Amino acid sequence: MTRVEIQEFLKRLEECFPHTECFLHHENDWQLLIAILLSAQATDKSVNEATKVLFFHFPTLESLAKAEEEEIEKDIHKVGLSRSKAKNVKKTAQILLEKYGAEVPKDRVELEKLPGIGHKTSGVFLAEEYQYPYLPVDTHVHRVTERLGLVPKGLTPDEVEEILERKLKASVPIETHRRLILLGRNYCLARNPHCLDCPVREFCKEGKKKNR
Repeated sequence: MTRVEIQEFLKRLEECFPHTECFLHHENDWQLLIAILLSAQATDKSVNEATKVLFFHFPTLESLAKAEEEEIEKDIHKVGLSRSKAKNVKKTAQILLEKYGAEVPKDRVELEKLPGIGHKTSGVFLAEEYQYPYLPVDTHVHRVTERLGLVPKGLTPDEVEEILERKLKASVPIETHRRLILLGRNYCLARNPHCLDCPVREFCKEGKKKNR
């Protein structure tokens, strides 16, 4: 896409999904971090169901840090990989208390030192909570932007993120992140994408091929 086409694409995307908000339910920064940690290879619905129970049983960081891993695992079993995630949740809560005074660090490097917190997780947290200019790349964003032709095929998520943050810098990155996810969930499905109904088809490299 040209620079003008990108601006038109972003405008159309906003018209299609004008009001977005964080997909994960939370009441504070540490709850958001834990929810994002749990979201790896899990649906937002399953994470929200799990955290509703988890945060009811352990409403404070202190109580979560003291919880038995088996108790945490029981609460989060719906998200999958619950055993390893329970271990990471407990350890992360302990580190936040012991090393950071119950404050979630705002530095990406420090965040990625926490158990279960990777590059995408840290980017989502900082963009959602503090509006850092990151555009995290999950499977939806990766798939959609490849098909649109915004990024070349075969790149890693980190490489895609770097390109998107440069090309889409005129937008609010976390808003664009959410809208690309919604585009992927509603139209640009992994299998059998709804190209004919897609509101941004005219900007899509693969959509134009199908149109021909």
